[in-house]
Amino acid sequence: MRIDDKHKPLLKQLGLTEEDFEKFDGKFVTYEYDEIKGVRLYDPYYTTSYNEYIGIDGWSAWSSEKDTFMSDILKRAEKKAEPSEGKTGPDSQDKVQDALKKKFGHGK
Repeated sequence: MRIDDKHKPLLKQLGLTEEDFEKFDGKFVTYEYDEIKGVRLYDPYYTTSYNEYIGIDGWSAWSSEKDTFMSDILKRAEKKAEPSEGKTGPDSQDKVQDALKKKFGHGK
Protein backbone atom coordinates (compact mmCIF):
# COMPACT_ATOMS: atom_id res chain seq x y z
CA MET A 1 0.00 0.00 0.00
CA ARG A 2 1.33 3.43 -0.88
CA ILE A 3 1.42 5.94 1.97
CA ASP A 4 1.25 9.60 0.97
CA ASP A 5 4.46 11.38 2.01
CA LYS A 6 2.49 14.21 3.64
CA HIS A 7 0.72 11.65 5.87
CA LYS A 8 3.90 9.98 7.15
CA PRO A 9 4.70 12.69 9.74
CA LEU A 10 1.19 12.34 11.16
CA LEU A 11 1.54 8.57 11.34
CA LYS A 12 4.91 8.98 13.06
CA GLN A 13 3.21 11.19 15.66
CA LEU A 14 1.10 8.13 16.47
CA GLY A 15 4.34 6.30 17.26
CA LEU A 16 4.86 4.47 13.97
CA THR A 17 8.28 3.96 12.43
CA GLU A 18 9.56 3.65 8.88
CA GLU A 19 9.62 -0.13 9.37
CA ASP A 20 5.91 -0.01 10.24
CA PHE A 21 5.13 1.57 6.88
CA GLU A 22 6.25 -1.66 5.19
CA LYS A 23 3.46 -3.50 7.06
CA PHE A 24 0.70 -1.45 5.45
CA ASP A 25 -1.02 -3.89 3.12
CA GLY A 26 -4.31 -2.06 2.61
CA LYS A 27 -6.25 -4.90 4.22
CA PHE A 28 -5.06 -5.71 7.75
CA VAL A 29 -2.96 -2.58 8.23
CA THR A 30 -4.10 0.66 6.67
CA TYR A 31 -4.99 4.22 7.59
CA GLU A 32 -7.33 6.99 6.63
CA TYR A 33 -6.79 10.71 6.43
CA ASP A 34 -9.09 13.61 7.22
CA GLU A 35 -8.06 17.26 6.73
CA ILE A 36 -9.41 18.25 10.15
CA LYS A 37 -8.96 15.09 12.24
CA GLY A 38 -5.61 13.99 10.86
CA VAL A 39 -4.93 10.26 10.45
CA ARG A 40 -6.11 7.15 12.19
CA LEU A 41 -4.70 3.68 11.96
CA TYR A 42 -6.49 0.43 11.18
CA ASP A 43 -4.42 -2.29 12.83
CA PRO A 44 -6.72 -4.72 14.65
CA TYR A 45 -3.91 -7.21 15.35
CA TYR A 46 -1.35 -4.66 16.64
CA THR A 47 1.17 -5.61 13.93
CA THR A 48 2.77 -2.14 14.04
CA SER A 49 4.54 -0.49 16.94
CA TYR A 50 1.43 1.56 17.74
CA ASN A 51 0.91 1.07 21.47
CA GLU A 52 -2.25 2.99 22.23
CA TYR A 53 -5.80 1.69 22.36
CA ILE A 54 -7.28 0.24 19.18
CA GLY A 55 -11.04 -0.12 19.30
CA ILE A 56 -12.99 -3.29 18.70
CA ASP A 57 -13.56 -2.08 15.14
CA GLY A 58 -9.77 -2.12 14.59
CA TRP A 59 -9.34 1.65 14.36
CA SER A 60 -7.19 3.89 16.54
CA ALA A 61 -8.18 7.36 17.65
CA TRP A 62 -7.55 10.24 15.24
CA SER A 63 -4.11 11.83 15.53
CA SER A 64 -5.70 15.18 16.42
CA GLU A 65 -7.17 13.57 19.56
CA LYS A 66 -3.67 12.84 20.90
CA ASP A 67 -4.95 9.71 22.64
CA THR A 68 -2.59 8.44 25.34
CA PHE A 69 -5.08 6.37 27.33
CA MET A 70 -3.09 3.11 27.29
CA SER A 71 0.33 4.62 27.91
CA ASP A 72 -1.07 6.72 30.78
CA ILE A 73 -2.40 3.58 32.44
CA LEU A 74 0.90 1.77 31.96
CA LYS A 75 2.90 4.68 33.39
CA ARG A 76 0.74 4.69 36.53
CA ALA A 77 1.01 0.92 36.85
CA GLU A 78 4.80 1.06 36.52
CA LYS A 79 4.99 3.73 39.23
CA LYS A 80 2.89 1.59 41.56
CA ALA A 81 5.02 -1.47 40.83
CA GLU A 82 8.39 0.26 41.41
CA PRO A 83 8.18 0.32 45.22
CA SER A 84 7.47 -3.40 45.35
CA GLU A 85 10.24 -4.38 42.96
CA GLY A 86 12.90 -6.41 44.69
CA LYS A 87 10.70 -7.17 47.69
CA THR A 88 10.07 -10.71 46.55
CA GLY A 89 12.79 -13.27 46.56
CA PRO A 90 14.02 -16.23 48.56
CA ASP A 91 13.13 -14.68 51.92
CA SER A 92 9.54 -13.95 51.02
CA GLN A 93 9.18 -17.34 49.32
CA ASP A 94 10.36 -19.00 52.54
CA LYS A 95 7.78 -17.01 54.48
CA VAL A 96 5.02 -18.16 52.15
CA GLN A 97 6.15 -21.77 52.44
CA ASP A 98 6.25 -21.54 56.23
CA ALA A 99 2.77 -20.01 56.33
CA LEU A 100 1.41 -22.78 54.08
CA LYS A 101 3.06 -25.47 56.22
CA LYS A 102 1.53 -23.97 59.37
CA LYS A 103 -1.90 -23.79 57.80
CA PHE A 104 -1.98 -27.12 55.93
CA GLY A 105 0.65 -29.24 57.65
CA HIS A 106 3.72 -30.77 56.10
CA GLY A 107 1.83 -32.65 53.39
CA LYS A 108 1.88 -36.41 53.14
